Amino acid sequence: MTETSRITENTAQTVVFLETLAALVEKSPVTYSAAAAKDLAAQVRGMADAVTRDARVDPGLLDVTRQYAALDWHNELVAVLFSPEHRPTMN
Repeated sequence: MTETSRITENTAQTVVFLETLAALVEKSPVTYSAAAAKDLAAQVRGMADAVTRDARVDPGLLDVTRQYAALDWHNELVAVLFSPEHRPTMN
């Protein structure tokens, strides 16, 4: 594996992490108000967009990384959302 490939993979992983973080923030306004959570999520998504654009992340690699991350992060998201402090906010 070349150095360039490793950088690209890490960049795609960074984008997916930021996207996942934005989804968690938006769905979990325990610390923030719902409006503040949406605002923070939008800022994090903007960071992900900037990384994607500026680093020229390969769209195919990004899609595959999103698919793998969805499997891993689904379990984390469920665990966070079902924690006791989140239960009252779930519909």
